[in-house]
Amino acid sequence: MKFRTFVVFLLLGCGAQAQTRQNPRKMAVTIDDLPYVVMEDAPYLPNAQRVTTQILRTLQTYHAPVVGFVNEARLQATGEFDARVALLQQWINAGAILGNHTYSHPDFNRLTIEQFEDEIIRGEIVTRRLMRSREPFQLYFRHPMTHTGDTQARKEAIERFLATRGYKVTPHTIENSDFIFNVAYARALRNKDAALARSLRDAYLDFTIAATEFAEQISPQIFGREVPQTLLVHANDINADCLNEMLRRFVARGYQFVTLDETMADPAYQTADSYVGKTGPTWLWRWMKSKGMNVSFAADPEPPQWVKDLYNRR
Repeated sequence: MKFRTFVVFLLLGCGAQAQTRQNPRKMAVTIDDLPYVVMEDAPYLPNAQRVTTQILRTLQTYHAPVVGFVNEARLQATGEFDARVALLQQWINAGAILGNHTYSHPDFNRLTIEQFEDEIIRGEIVTRRLMRSREPFQLYFRHPMTHTGDTQARKEAIERFLATRGYKVTPHTIENSDFIFNVAYARALRNKDAALARSLRDAYLDFTIAATEFAEQISPQIFGREVPQTLLVHANDINADCLNEMLRRFVARGYQFVTLDETMADPAYQTADSYVGKTGPTWLWRWMKSKGMNVSFAADPEPPQWVKDLYNRR
């Protein structure tokens, strides 16, 4: 009996793997806060150079297209402007598309419409110049903290403004709270606490897969099928050190890495985003609400409490 059960499960597993090969899952990788998110009092440029090189090497290893969202205020440093711009050029040379994440990463909830429009304009000056060699390409914009508007009028005003400048608002379906993990991770690296750093890497990777599994399970409840996923992470230390293993795990789950253009062309991504509010939920939640559904997101995982406690001590 046990042997027959084993054979059945083995055959089912082989069938699932064959189906995954025939109909691979798809994922677009997007990375925010370029060139680099510095933590603590670490020197910016050498760490930014290390993180940029590691992330791009991993993306090239997995042939993963990427859109990187730039905060141009991060370029403004006395004596380092050219070297920081060179980091963005490094992304372009590796085949990346650079998008606009505003100039200084402000919270739209705290700005007037005019102030936020100015952030968008100031946030594209260097990036558009660097990307001229890649024209034509789709311009993408991501709101900081994915705060897209706390009133209908403000949301629609910025959407119209972005459209007039050629931008598409970039959604995400998988967000792994990497900024929470990174605060403690950067501190562990600074303190040379290898054991804590290792625990944080392990917890981060496990949480990323838990968030991915949730997205895989919830999307069929909304669209009747799994949809291409869009991953949102940041240009930081923990991703420099974990991205290789993260992408390996995604591949093991049957994912192929595709362009953001391809995911945005999927019919699910044509669903209106009618969400208005002060927070920045995943687009799967937004689309569910836009479709007038009431699917439970109670199983959407949260980072481990011990990691959140470390984050809150910053």
